[in-house]
Amino acid sequence: MLYSCGFSNFTSFKDPVEFELAAPKNRVRKRYPDNYVELKSGELVLKDAVIVGENAGGKSNFVTAFKFLRSLFVRNDVSPRSYLNLIFSGNVLYDDKGDVGLGESVTLQPFVVEIAFGEITVRYTLCLDIHGVTFEMLERRGSASEQYRLVFKNQRNDGYTECKDCPEGRACQRRDDDSGCWTFNVNYGEELSIPKELADRLFVSPMESELVVKSLATLGERSCKALTSWFSSELAIASRHEDRFTIEGVSSDQTVRILNDARYFDIFRLVDSSIVGMRVDKERPFLDSVLIRRSKSGRTFERPIREDSTGVAQFSQWAMAIYLVVCENKTVLADEVDSAINPVLSDRVVAYINGCDHTGQFVFTTHNAFNLTFRSFMKEQIFFVTKDVESLESSMYSLADFKDVRYDVKGEIYELYLRGLLGGTQDA
Repeated sequence: MLYSCGFSNFTSFKDPVEFELAAPKNRVRKRYPDNYVELKSGELVLKDAVIVGENAGGKSNFVTAFKFLRSLFVRNDVSPRSYLNLIFSGNVLYDDKGDVGLGESVTLQPFVVEIAFGEITVRYTLCLDIHGVTFEMLERRGSASEQYRLVFKNQRNDGYTECKDCPEGRACQRRDDDSGCWTFNVNYGEELSIPKELADRLFVSPMESELVVKSLATLGERSCKALTSWFSSELAIASRHEDRFTIEGVSSDQTVRILNDARYFDIFRLVDSSIVGMRVDKERPFLDSVLIRRSKSGRTFERPIREDSTGVAQFSQWAMAIYLVVCENKTVLADEVDSAINPVLSDRVVAYINGCDHTGQFVFTTHNAFNLTFRSFMKEQIFFVTKDVESLESSMYSLADFKDVRYDVKGEIYELYLRGLLGGTQDA
């Protein structure tokens, strides 16, 4: 389960972003006993969270950070380095000719992610610049009360000498010590689960275009395998763009299997209880699958999803994301669910997720402030994203940062938000 994450200098986020899904340790937690999970390690982790912000505020950029990190673990065509289009625009400087000045631009991007597994929690730190990896570290702890202990640390040395084989402005790809390439120092800690001699003998000398965690995972290092598996198999990212719905981490075969599962159908019926059956089309499941409805009089009628209401058709897709959370224990980041999940349905969905016994998570972004209610969320589960209109910098903060907002507040949280009392600008 995602415990926390942080990053900076990524897209519209210049300053550090801090996002935490650790359940609060105060008495309020007892009022929401279904909103979190206690793992064997003693970690208390939230099951869901909502991220609210105005249009173009930076919500999708937050999700993009996870898409980028995931791509480093599952794709071979993405090099671990900073990309100009993913660096905060104010940190990219240009010379008189309009060319990017890499010497003046700030291209360093730090990421820190904590993942809580059943019996261990790992903390992964990765720093990239335009050339590649500058720093990488994995730490591990066995219980919530323990301090993190080192698995490995990889640091790029500052010294670098250009050579004739280096493309202009890029680090050399040759690995000879005297070629002018970057050099690295790799250190192993007491939590390394494979013999150090094996790592030294089989591990290829680090390059700025490689992740050490992936290489050690192939050697069987348990913490590295767990982290790599989480990014590739247990993290799913759902989004909708130009009427096209995608879930990264789910294949077409898996989609058909899920839609034929009775548990998926139970989730889908949250949108309309008159739906009593579904015949899944393998070729175009979200278009040609047939919904069967029954009226109060007992009359049944059928209709393909493509001919049904837009909300029902879209929720048939989002319901798959919810299935991944409660039935397969995945962490799902869902971007912009507004068109399919209105505030009333949102309450049902969150209540369903919290009411099920699982170790999955549902984190969704929305610009609809009416999703903000203490009926469903603790303060630690509500986050805001806003963008400064002059600097175009996005910032993220939690409702828990507002100490004067009490649970016995008169009215709803969204009323405070729409009145501008919780920061940011609103056009919800």
